[in-house]
Amino acid sequence: MLLGTLVAGPAQAEDGQQAAGLKLTALSVESSTVDASSGDGTVTIDWTVQDGDTAATDMLGSLTVQQVGTDGRLVGAPQALTFSFQPEWPYQANPVDGTMASAHYSYAFPVPRYAAQPTARWAVVKAAARDDRGGTLAVGRQGLARYGAAFTATHLVDSTGPAYDQLGQVVDQPEYLYNADASVTARYRLNITDDESGFFRGRLTLAGPQGATASGMFRLVPNTDGSQQCGDYPGYDSHDVWCTIDVTIPAGAPAGSWSISRLSLTDASGTVSASRRLSQDPVHVTQNGTVRASDFAISPGQYNNWNGVARLAVTMKPSGFHDGIASVTMLLDGCGGSITENPEIAADGSISLTATVPPVYTRKCAVTGIGITDGAGDTAAYGTDFHGPALDLVATQIPDTAAPVVDSASLDVTSVPASTLRRNAVLTLDVTSFVGVNRFSLTVYDANGESVGGESGGVSSVTDGPLKLLVPLYEGLRPGVYTVGFTLTDAGDLHSQYGYPSGVSLPVPGGPLHITVTDD
Repeated sequence: MLLGTLVAGPAQAEDGQQAAGLKLTALSVESSTVDASSGDGTVTIDWTVQDGDTAATDMLGSLTVQQVGTDGRLVGAPQALTFSFQPEWPYQANPVDGTMASAHYSYAFPVPRYAAQPTARWAVVKAAARDDRGGTLAVGRQGLARYGAAFTATHLVDSTGPAYDQLGQVVDQPEYLYNADASVTARYRLNITDDESGFFRGRLTLAGPQGATASGMFRLVPNTDGSQQCGDYPGYDSHDVWCTIDVTIPAGAPAGSWSISRLSLTDASGTVSASRRLSQDPVHVTQNGTVRASDFAISPGQYNNWNGVARLAVTMKPSGFHDGIASVTMLLDGCGGSITENPEIAADGSISLTATVPPVYTRKCAVTGIGITDGAGDTAAYGTDFHGPALDLVATQIPDTAAPVVDSASLDVTSVPASTLRRNAVLTLDVTSFVGVNRFSLTVYDANGESVGGESGGVSSVTDGPLKLLVPLYEGLRPGVYTVGFTLTDAGDLHSQYGYPSGVSLPVPGGPLHITVTDD
């Protein structure tokens, strides 16, 4: 594992002088051959790193070991051997002797069990390090050749490339992509298995009209915590991994259907498996050059969903189409999208689609994407979700401006014997509320204005008519006159207060709500 910070250039020392830098002064392997076919073959690698900066106290680095083919090309997955001067997880090697000025490292490198051939040549092909003062080391194959740090290993033969399943688009992949002005990205995911050497990297290719293609590379890469990553997915086992793949389709690439045509997978031994002529999971790329639409509108501009689902009409006028309109896909934020097959074209040439707004809590409904396909297969795309021309289609909830009103209030009992407590009285309210009362709070006060009980909670929405609430009368109330005050809150969080003895609330219609507790 090679940290990204290791590739930075030299830095200035804190005292203003040039940092002395790092040097690799020794590198060797302790055996020239190893039998790795049992799965536990190792080759000990020794190396020494000098640091001329006397103020440096720590160093992080990596050696890269990889197969070298008979033609000199690197084969399969690079194997990282990480080291640090100060012990630090997940770095694998620490000095066996020496100081920061000259530290000697040694590590028993576990040679992979599988290769594409029975024997394979391995070599240290890269060395990199960085100290805590900004000094850096970066040596490639040519610089390392003089050390001759290489060995030959006997392997089990991995003759089968990786397998895959569940190849397809990610959940939020747009069906339409507008690429007139900028490149667009199609995103996919798949599961990869390889029981022998494990997955290394792959390439996914899309095919479009006029022979056009676009490809995306993906691979397992190390994280700084010792885990691995393939696109968005963490990978803890290279034998069974999930990957996401981004394929960039250039700006102005031919309009039409682009679909997966080829998948190439390479395992850690360098063995390749390829699947061709897949022709699946298309996306519609367009510059709106044939089919177009105009006169977009949404109505009503303000909707009432306080007491149920609201329905909106989204209209547009298509043009340039052939053989009718096959489908229109509408994406929305805050409300329900849809795919409308064979929409009716009105006499004025317009199409009308329906957006559904959930009740109460949806304050805004915005159309974020409209994709159109005609009967000939030509497409057009609009809105941010499809990277197309902007849409200004937003409807909002009718505001709640009126708090609940109580037209009348009454109790089913106004006098109770103390011996019957504990019990409830029933408070009946005649309520008018534009958005609906859905919460309440009530309090029972004694003659001194002190609370002696109460209740609160939610209720089924009431916009017009009776609302019944239970008033708790607890055991132990002394004989006397008690007053009930209450608060009603609607779905828009506006509230009205009635009958509280503090005098800051509204008066109860018909007079205060009194309950007298009597002696037996």
